[in-house]
Amino acid sequence: MVFYRACLLVQDACGMFGEVHLEFTMSKARQLEGKSCSLVGMKVLQKVTRGRTAGIFSLIDTLWPPAIPLKTPGRDQPCEEIKTHLPPPALCYILTAHPNLGQIDIIDEDPIYKLYQPPVTRCLRDILQMNDLGTRCSFYATVIYQKPQLKSLLLLEQREIWLLVTDVTLQTKEERDPRLPKTLLVYVAPLCVLGSEVLEALAGAAPHSLFFKDALRDQGRIVCAERTVLLLQKPLLSVVSGASSCELPGPVMLDSLDSATPVNSICSVQGTVVGVDESTAFSWPVCDMCGNGRLEQRPEDRGAFSCGDCSRVVTSPVLKRHLQVFLDCRSRPQCRVKVKLLQRSISSLLRFAAGEDGSYEVKSVLGKEVGLLNCFVQSVTAHPTSCIGLEEIELLSAGGASAEH
Repeated sequence: MVFYRACLLVQDACGMFGEVHLEFTMSKARQLEGKSCSLVGMKVLQKVTRGRTAGIFSLIDTLWPPAIPLKTPGRDQPCEEIKTHLPPPALCYILTAHPNLGQIDIIDEDPIYKLYQPPVTRCLRDILQMNDLGTRCSFYATVIYQKPQLKSLLLLEQREIWLLVTDVTLQTKEERDPRLPKTLLVYVAPLCVLGSEVLEALAGAAPHSLFFKDALRDQGRIVCAERTVLLLQKPLLSVVSGASSCELPGPVMLDSLDSATPVNSICSVQGTVVGVDESTAFSWPVCDMCGNGRLEQRPEDRGAFSCGDCSRVVTSPVLKRHLQVFLDCRSRPQCRVKVKLLQRSISSLLRFAAGEDGSYEVKSVLGKEVGLLNCFVQSVTAHPTSCIGLEEIELLSAGGASAEH
């Protein structure tokens, strides 16, 4: 049983908010959401204000005004005026449980549960058209690429993750606004606690639909930090603006590289090879059976390569290459576009250019057309010259192959 450091946002009948820090299993924390509870054995760690702790109040603002009239301290009956005329809360208490004393119990049939307001999910199209930055939003989308791509769950837990997501409203011509991007960047900060199901999905190679609950809107991206929850399954929430459609209409479409393409986005690229970065070009042999690139040459085997993973002599190693080329792109004239190519694109480019020993003349690849390529934008600079650094990528797909354009 895995315990997580959970934060529970609670509200009493008078409208006062508190954030309870406890260690819970993920399933236990989900069971408490929307329930009336009694909190016993709690102590106040801190009283925070709106000006100093914007993150928690951006979440509180999604629950204000209250769904039912609030009570006034000292009175038994709630007052309708308190529901409509109170300003948003300016104080919140941070609570934790006394060791061996604190506990939370669900109270059945207590009307205070009506204060609970489930998050309203929105489609990505509507979120991109909203202007109120720093506010919370909830949506679900399909992850089509992530960086870094790590197979270790431990490494994923310890670092920031960049997710490129999309949904039907950004992919369908009838739904989408041509001024909006076809994909959206989601930054998952190390402070965002991820459950084991989500971590396992992120460590896999297939696309996955995630529910992003209470993420923060930022300039041109979404931020998942403290108090943001990521779930694999679609929760039972109120849905507006077509937000319930997780299925994409077909192969993923990307925006073409143009003057508005930002860093940390993905795009499709097509162009003519006008140069090769010879300073970074190199090749290395890999095992033709398992793909191990750490082969050893053994003098006793007349210099043949040996694979430690397969425990065999590799008589026909496969040659892999690192190659970066400069492209002339019609969509970005007067711009230096540099692309780090994947192995299959390198093989296609050098198919008739490489000699028997694997060497090639740079002039043999100049003037060749490449693309369409799926690329991640690593860098964008404007001075002293306009330059874009791209890395060719494979989009996540159900079959494990690169998605189409």
